[in-house]
Amino acid sequence: MSKTTELKNTTALVKAILEEDERARNSDSFLYLQVLIRLGEGKGLDRVLHYVSIFLLHMKEYGYPPFETVRRSRQKLQRKFPELRANKEVTDQREDNEKVFREYAREEVC
Repeated sequence: MSKTTELKNTTALVKAILEEDERARNSDSFLYLQVLIRLGEGKGLDRVLHYVSIFLLHMKEYGYPPFETVRRSRQKLQRKFPELRANKEVTDQREDNEKVFREYAREEVC
């Protein structure tokens, strides 16, 4: 599956969840949980998803930062400290993904 197709599928899934569930509109953790649940349906991941759901729904209470904060912090640090950057393979993959996402972001949503 191409990266663009993956982005389109993910966007469609997120849109469907946001349309159906107000709680998902207000919590990225809950939204992500709903994505995991829908993608995990029929894959025998019920037990795993149970524990993941507890974690995601209580991350803030447990004192964990949001995933996006961690990602942005990594990004900022790697820009400032080149020695902390990922290896070339991962760096190239991230650059390719960013290009695909930028192109995708310019398209009209659903």
